Amino acid sequence: GPAEGDDGGIAEAVSAAREADIVILCLGEAAAMSGEAASRADPGLPGRQGALADAILALNRPTVLILSSGRPLIATDAIRRADAALATWFLGSEAGHAVADILTGAHGPTGRLPVSWPAALGQVPIFYARRPTGRPPRVEDHYSSKYLDAPVAPLFPFGHGLSYGDVTYRNLRATPDRAEPNGTIAVTIDLSNDGPRAVEETVLLFVHDPVASLSRPLLELKGATKIAVPAGGTATATFALHITDLAFVGLDGALRVEAGAYEICVGPSADESTLLRATITVA
Repeated sequence: GPAEGDDGGIAEAVSAAREADIVILCLGEAAAMSGEAASRADPGLPGRQGALADAILALNRPTVLILSSGRPLIATDAIRRADAALATWFLGSEAGHAVADILTGAHGPTGRLPVSWPAALGQVPIFYARRPTGRPPRVEDHYSSKYLDAPVAPLFPFGHGLSYGDVTYRNLRATPDRAEPNGTIAVTIDLSNDGPRAVEETVLLFVHDPVASLSRPLLELKGATKIAVPAGGTATATFALHITDLAFVGLDGALRVEAGAYEICVGPSADESTLLRATITVA
């Protein structure tokens, strides 16, 4: 109704929301707006949904935003103003039960973003595996790679996702710290859950080659694991990183692993402020 109709549908929705203890605001795009031959020049909220969101959120009622879409939607204002936001993409026949279980706490959310979620259209394309620049973004430096009217970072980084736990990452180890060309590095990290509920935490392993014959991405995903962390307890996540995981195609078209130092980065997402880092050396 309010997505394509007039202000009457919005007024009706606002009237109902005004009497509600909690508002579940369901927005998004139709299935036909996503997929093959369904590009959108403006991936925002279609129709009158932006006006509906403004009207509902202006009530200052506790509001949970549910976004159904086939792509990250530029709905930054609504996401920031809502008390919680849930990206459900396009789920199947059990969508209602799945969403209800998450919202009521019957099941803890374990999903993580498989993409970087932009805050503004001008950021697109935006992704975590970007190459370094000679002028990295610095707020205090006018002549650096940033925007005048938007942040450089996405609204949500690759791998982002909240849970009902409170997980802290600590004590990253990478052994041995000096490896042979055909060796394997054991990467372990400890997790503690200070929250009142047990959680399944998704742990991501990235690598970074800071000095190479070709410019390498700031982060490259090399591993992911999901681990149960009990309430008030700890757990240890473990990865086996083979040296061939550090290989890349050189200028000659051949796959190579170059000698030197590599950064091992582990955390819950590609947000660099959340990552713990260790350094290994390949002989």
